[in-house]
Amino acid sequence: MPLRILSWNVEHFTGHGTGARSDRVTRVAQLIEDEDPDIFALMEVKGSTVFTEFTNRFPGYSFSITEGTQVQEILIGVRGGLSAFFTQRNEFKRSNPNLRPAALLTVTLAGDERLSLLFSHLKSLPSPEGFGLRDAMFDKVRSLKKAIDGATDGAGKFILLGDLNTMGLNMTYSNADLTGDEEITRVDRILRRRDLHRQMKTHPATFNNGSTSSYPPADLDHVYASSNLSFADQGQGATVRVGGWAEAADPDAWIAAFSDHAPLIFELQDL
Repeated sequence: MPLRILSWNVEHFTGHGTGARSDRVTRVAQLIEDEDPDIFALMEVKGSTVFTEFTNRFPGYSFSITEGTQVQEILIGVRGGLSAFFTQRNEFKRSNPNLRPAALLTVTLAGDERLSLLFSHLKSLPSPEGFGLRDAMFDKVRSLKKAIDGATDGAGKFILLGDLNTMGLNMTYSNADLTGDEEITRVDRILRRRDLHRQMKTHPATFNNGSTSSYPPADLDHVYASSNLSFADQGQGATVRVGGWAEAADPDAWIAAFSDHAPLIFELQDL
């Protein structure tokens, strides 16, 4: 069976706002309805307004949300008829109550096979602390994939996806800096050792703070998948579509109304 998945950092998604964002919950929900995913995850959810709106707006879905003292949560919706088990992975908090946990969704496929989806919003900032925490979190991904492979005779179907914040490393008084692209290349090597491969996207950037911002567009959101999964072609050899501002006629207006991150959409085949 095919499985359509959407992952999106909606940036400080409180359900409240003024101006262009005064009705953002309704517009975000409409975008998701238009994409019609079987599974979707929203990152940076804050407060109960979004959860309440989405559970009312999507009665055919079951919902889970991460919990803790951290401000930003991950909200996951699963279409009715799919068997899925949600687990909050607190090891990604690195014993820091203010860091975000990851959300592991285990979907039962035909023949009792399992698909593991690890939705993650990793530590931001290019500081040594931020880079070091991301590095430790990627090591946790490898450990989790190793455990799943051990339980499935090495045949675990696994996807890491979300806002991985691959923004590089800035070291004071040092020539050891890494660009965002160099961090991505490093992560590619780290995760490839556990048969996790970065999926090509239809747009080179997923973050855009607008044309007047001093921050250039960046490639922060990714999908890494095990090689035993088959993806639908999204055009030009890409397997993940970058929607939102990347496809909008007026990117600045879309960013102002929705988010500085674009949603990632893809479809798995032959499950």
